[in-house]
Amino acid sequence: MRTVWQDPRARRMLGAILMSSLGFGLNILALGQLLFELTGSTGAFVTVLASQGIGAICVLPFCGPVVDALRSTRVYVTAALGKAVCVLAIAGFAAAPVGDPVPFIMAAAVLLAVFDNIERAALFKFTAHHIDRGLVVRFNAVTGMAFQVGVVIGMALLGVVLAFGTPARALLVSVVASALCAKVASGVRPAKAENTRPLSPALLRAALTGMLGDWGQMFRRYQGEAVVFAMVVICAADFLFANSMSTLVVPLVDRFYEGRSWYVSALEATFGVGMVTASFFTSRTAKQRLLPFWLAAQAAIALLLSVSGTPAVHFLAFLLGGFANLNSLVWLLASLQQHAGEGDKAKMASLRLLAIGLGSVLLMPAVGRAAKISLGTGYAGVAAIMLAFAVCGVWVAARFRPRVAVG
Repeated sequence: MRTVWQDPRARRMLGAILMSSLGFGLNILALGQLLFELTGSTGAFVTVLASQGIGAICVLPFCGPVVDALRSTRVYVTAALGKAVCVLAIAGFAAAPVGDPVPFIMAAAVLLAVFDNIERAALFKFTAHHIDRGLVVRFNAVTGMAFQVGVVIGMALLGVVLAFGTPARALLVSVVASALCAKVASGVRPAKAENTRPLSPALLRAALTGMLGDWGQMFRRYQGEAVVFAMVVICAADFLFANSMSTLVVPLVDRFYEGRSWYVSALEATFGVGMVTASFFTSRTAKQRLLPFWLAAQAAIALLLSVSGTPAVHFLAFLLGGFANLNSLVWLLASLQQHAGEGDKAKMASLRLLAIGLGSVLLMPAVGRAAKISLGTGYAGVAAIMLAFAVCGVWVAARFRPRVAVG
């Protein structure tokens, strides 16, 4: 069997993911720093993350049926271009002479999340249809590695740009990265024909009017598999942990590192290095029986950060946090991709992203409120949430019966 690197479709899509994640690495820190400069607290950034979850909730119910009806690569390219426009708008609002740019930045950030979730749904469908089943786990692991390498490069670029300019200028580099992502992905040739229909007003109307029927049929197909929906819910955990680490790293650096911005990039890059390192071991570590362990490990890491002010502990925690985060993320993603029926790939992706959006809406504000009390309380709140997910993970590890073996 060919390796991931011998598959030209996989290689090209990985290149697109690298460009997309480079932009993400710039966006997440530049936007966080931009809002911290404008407001003086993490509250605005937490609100943006929660609002992005609302944007995902609004688009994902009909996103799945639409993506299932269209070519995955075409949707991916369109979403990447949409992200470029949104980031350009954020940079423009930050530089424009308006009274308070924060509401406009938030609105553009919500739309950015909409395109980001459509892009992820398209990637989920592409993987399910065009990557050999024997390579799915490895492809998802390498995808995670490509994503984190891009994030680390983006953070490094952010440090360079901030040495000479502002967070708003750094966002312009992200615009170029998203455009390159669209260019690379547009050259991917599918391995086999997807069940698609031409994009038309009739298709969009059908997606909206038939959305309830499509979702109803899918839920009936899995009504005897409550554990599958538990897996979907747990998907929110990995993103909540990563977003919480990105949110709390700014006040962490402000408290222990005299606000020196390069420490923000360094700690976040260490998290990325942990994920990249984990990608080399997923054939042995991304296993069903280990899911609760990796979730509990993330809880323990957040608890450690809540009580430690030592730089060595901070960097070790971010490194191990990235390692644990990738393992649980990869197993859940690969398992849901393979377990979903042929006509449900994008809908399953949408359901997963919907859970992530709801998790952001419901839980990120709680993290933000805890962080207002103290930095340690914020990390302790993350630990408590992750521990609850770990308990759910115990049930999943014991009860899930995959249709196709994963890992």
